[in-house]
Amino acid sequence: AHDVQSIKSLKMPITMSFLPPSPAHPDSAKLANKEKVYMVHLPLEAMHFSAEEPITLRVGDSKAVIEERINEVTSLFPRVYYVNNHTGSRFTSDKTSVMNLIKALDKKGVGFLDSRTTAQTKVPEVMASLGRPYIARDLFLDHEADVEYIQKQIHKAIAKAKEHGSAIAIGHPRKETLKALKNSKRAL
Repeated sequence: AHDVQSIKSLKMPITMSFLPPSPAHPDSAKLANKEKVYMVHLPLEAMHFSAEEPITLRVGDSKAVIEERINEVTSLFPRVYYVNNHTGSRFTSDKTSVMNLIKALDKKGVGFLDSRTTAQTKVPEVMASLGRPYIARDLFLDHEADVEYIQKQIHKAIAKAKEHGSAIAIGHPRKETLKALKNSKRAL
């Protein structure tokens, strides 16, 4: 709740992405459903975990397991329009897993935004094979928890948006990121 309030206090059109409910964030779905627009930050298997989310889709999970998880997510977040991956370097580098996920999301009318947690992502290939546009983050804002660094990343995102018509930047609700966004409000 604190993160949501901090983001909203910026009074900027930022799309929040919520992790599915777990003991660490039990109210995420309730908070998301108060927003006009939101995404779900879907936990997918990583090559290396520091702290894995309780329900994480893995390489080798069956179509049925993936569909069941997407059904749960869409019932918890009924207005979700896009899902982006939380971690997922192992999952998104496996073509079969990605295909099963995209097809499960398709059944619910939900799109996938690739957070690009690995250069080996198979999402572009899968989307191309389905004749669909590939949507991915263009840059991460806060690899470094440093206001100046983050402001430079914001300006890179602005330059990319001016060049291409749009840009997708992903950040975390850290105090440094929020401060950098506030400082960059005019530029944005």
